[in-house]
Amino acid sequence: MTTQKRLMTVKELADYLRIHDQTVYQLIYQRRIPFIKKKGLGYRFKPEEIKKWLEEDEHDVNEFATGHISR
Repeated sequence: MTTQKRLMTVKELADYLRIHDQTVYQLIYQRRIPFIKKKGLGYRFKPEEIKKWLEEDEHDVNEFATGHISR
């Protein structure tokens, strides 16, 4: 039996990262965050991919909160 993990919404991800929803959309637009676009549902995020993304790139949450995202 396969256990399917629940996907996060934009709002849930923003709350998790403690950033504004609009910042999540900016990250999506810039293709800087792993996401899935579900037809009829909008953007979704796999929690394990977000965790990996945060660990690999060592993102500073304050960087997102201020809107100053550099690379």
